[in-house]
Amino acid sequence: MKELVENLIESFNQENLVTLFRNKTRSFNYAPEKLSAFNDDLFSDCTLLGSFKTTDDKLEMLVFTAKTNKDLSERSGKKSQYELGKKILKEQLRYSGGFFIFYDDKGDFRFSLIYDIPLPGGKVRFSNFKRYTYFVSRDQTNKTFIRQVSEAEFTSLTKIVEAFSVDKVRAEFYHEIACWYFWAMDKVKFPDDYKYSADPAKDAEIRNSTNLIRLLTRIIFIWFIKEKKLIPASLFDVKELKRIVKDFYAGKEASNYYNTVLQNLFFGTLNQKMNERAFAREGDFLQNQKEYGVKNLYRYADKFAISPQEAVALFKDIPFLNGGLFDCLDKEDESGKVIYIDGFSRNPRKQAIICDYLFFQADEEKVNLSVYEMGKDKTVRGLFEILKSYSFTIDESTPVDQEVALDPEMLGKVFEELLASYNPET
Repeated sequence: MKELVENLIESFNQENLVTLFRNKTRSFNYAPEKLSAFNDDLFSDCTLLGSFKTTDDKLEMLVFTAKTNKDLSERSGKKSQYELGKKILKEQLRYSGGFFIFYDDKGDFRFSLIYDIPLPGGKVRFSNFKRYTYFVSRDQTNKTFIRQVSEAEFTSLTKIVEAFSVDKVRAEFYHEIACWYFWAMDKVKFPDDYKYSADPAKDAEIRNSTNLIRLLTRIIFIWFIKEKKLIPASLFDVKELKRIVKDFYAGKEASNYYNTVLQNLFFGTLNQKMNERAFAREGDFLQNQKEYGVKNLYRYADKFAISPQEAVALFKDIPFLNGGLFDCLDKEDESGKVIYIDGFSRNPRKQAIICDYLFFQADEEKVNLSVYEMGKDKTVRGLFEILKSYSFTIDESTPVDQEVALDPEMLGKVFEELLASYNPET
């Protein structure tokens, strides 16, 4: 089924669409009917492609297609498409709802569900179009669309709605992130200058949990802006990173990626003005002391496989974000001594260590997380492999006006749950 969905994305046409619906439900009846009365300056080739009946609740559902006379985008045309869909359902009274697919000359398309909701007194209202819609383009990954539509059952309206359920996507995402978090808990190392507890074991546990949640917050934030092409994909591409980072992912112990790419991205790039980005000078103690405590200059030139000039060029077009999320928390105390928390340091004893596989492991692995009350046989994989499996958006949204993708507001709720799952007092 996944292959059929991918074929539709790669080559949007009526044949591939019909093949998909025939494989989703045996009751699909392909009976194309031109609805030329609905053609106007916005839409052409309006077609009732066919219909099917759900097996569980015996509801008639139509499948409608129309070509948009302007190119589609993530934001464009949703209201006019919704209004057209409602008109058709009001005219075609035998149908309880339908799939409305709008496509353009580029082969991009919007795949939407509209259905009627019975109200007291025999009235009906229609589902919110923006809540049940996917914008699909070959220029995007379309991961959520592929997974949700491939796995969806068309046996009832309830199960069809699940294919567009942002709550289901959020729950799956939270579960994967929580499993990764607990899997990584005893595999990361952060400086122990700051003491969270007099108990050494508790101190290490609180330190790792606190820093991991902060790391996840930072990474998922940059993933949103990466999706908007404000951060180059090469910084997360295994093939490119083998050229950029020394000993990149060269075994379970390899850990240069976090220091060279992520810490320099967090602290030397997003927390530094674009025209002031540079490496901290490398020299003797007195020379280094001039930049002691300066935490927005690049470090780890020796861990790059490219020159410092080439390394700076990797980050040159990334915007400066004047916010607190990417402030380095390695700060001087009252005596002038730096207390290391983030571990962004030229001193190896003060550096944070996070192995490359925790980000890039593609193969799923079964692990025992029962000590964290997560179960004995949980599936984990690299953090970036998880993130690549979901669609992200930074469009404004409310609970009744959101496309089927992960948005910042929703992820705030995810982190509330993650924080609640770890309580240092217990």
